[in-house]
Amino acid sequence: MVRAIVPFGDAGELRGLVKIERVPVTCPACGQKVAAVARDGRVRGYCAVAGRQVDFPASTAEERDAEHRARLSQAVKKRWQDPEFRAKQAAAMKKRRQDPAYRAKMSEITKQQWLDPAYRARVSAAGKKLWLDPEYRARMAAIRKKQWLDPEYRARVRAARKKG
Repeated sequence: MVRAIVPFGDAGELRGLVKIERVPVTCPACGQKVAAVARDGRVRGYCAVAGRQVDFPASTAEERDAEHRARLSQAVKKRWQDPEFRAKQAAAMKKRRQDPAYRAKMSEITKQQWLDPAYRARVSAAGKKLWLDPEYRARMAAIRKKQWLDPEYRARVRAARKKG
């Protein structure tokens, strides 16, 4: 795959940059895999049957997007296996969660989500489905038993229960 950033504008002046990507698509006319260029959300390539450059339908671009997402997914999974990367990301997330502005923003987003009846129903159904799984129930029971053995945890829970 070739990627390039090229200048664009009227009469060749440099007004901005555009990302061009060479992508494989299936030609709807001949059914063959052809190389096309994706730019500004459009996919254009040469069709042997038509004998000219053509715009490919969005569905051919979507096929490329699915392949692209699969490659990205694999790359991200591989990156998260690196302990140094994982530690750096965890530290950044922890720092972000401690920021009062970020916490306020996320609190407001969460409150708005829970006002949506469809969201509430979806989350409720997912939770009920989880608890029907015997393996999940056993795993959660083991976690709770282990937590209860921690004196600090036990004190926090008892204090919260007394408080009401």
